[in-house]
Amino acid sequence: MNGLIKIVWKQLGGIHLTVILCLFLVIDLTIGYICLNRHTILFAPLNDVGLMAWIRTYGRTNLARTAWFFALLLLLTLLCINTFVCTTDRVAVLIARRSHIARQHFVFKFAPHIMHYAMIVILVGYLCSYLFAEVLVSRTLIPGMPFRLPGSDIHITLVELDPLYYPGSRLPAFENRVLQPRARLRVVEGDRQRTATLNINHPLRCHGYSLFLKDFTPKRKEGGMNRSVRIDLTVRKDPGVPLYLAGIVLFSVGLALYLAEWVVLRNLRFKPIVATKGET
Repeated sequence: MNGLIKIVWKQLGGIHLTVILCLFLVIDLTIGYICLNRHTILFAPLNDVGLMAWIRTYGRTNLARTAWFFALLLLLTLLCINTFVCTTDRVAVLIARRSHIARQHFVFKFAPHIMHYAMIVILVGYLCSYLFAEVLVSRTLIPGMPFRLPGSDIHITLVELDPLYYPGSRLPAFENRVLQPRARLRVVEGDRQRTATLNINHPLRCHGYSLFLKDFTPKRKEGGMNRSVRIDLTVRKDPGVPLYLAGIVLFSVGLALYLAEWVVLRNLRFKPIVATKGET
């Protein structure tokens, strides 16, 4: 049994498997690029309903156009396993040979392996987001109307829309158009309350939930027929966010080790040779 496990482990960490997986990924992503361009409407709901709900509806009923996506998930999973096994083998060898490596360089040798582990953590985070994220497709808020986050006593109220308009006149198409909507929200939790600003690229995070600004009105200074103030929210509870952050921190540590190694080696290379007494 142990012999079989060793054989499987060796095959999973082999460089040949890495090359094969990378080739299949290139082919699969090429097919996916074509499918995405021609059938965007099938994949857009992934951002709103989550992976499992998408598989049960759009994915399963359009296999001719979505099969590449399922293949992508499988290939990425195998690539993560391959990377984990290969990296773990290298780390084990590095630890076993630590007595043959200069002490000041031993830590630096972990830099690429830390970055490999970081990429695995980030990919697992994305998988958790697609599998376990709770998505509320859309919530519309008007000033003064509170919205309660599901499963909590937190109430979100739109206070006002304080937009930033295009300030110049050099681009007539953008005159009087909103560049940044800047929705001011009041967050009430029990006896505590605070004010937060929601923008297109600045979501509001609250107790594991993320609130994204999906749409708003008015979009122009005049307002016209859409003068009434309204914002549309997409609300997500995403367990993958902590994994993204952990992966980013790990990757940063690996980069820092690379930089530190470069600085140390550079100093050693250009260190001046001081002649001792009696030498010429």
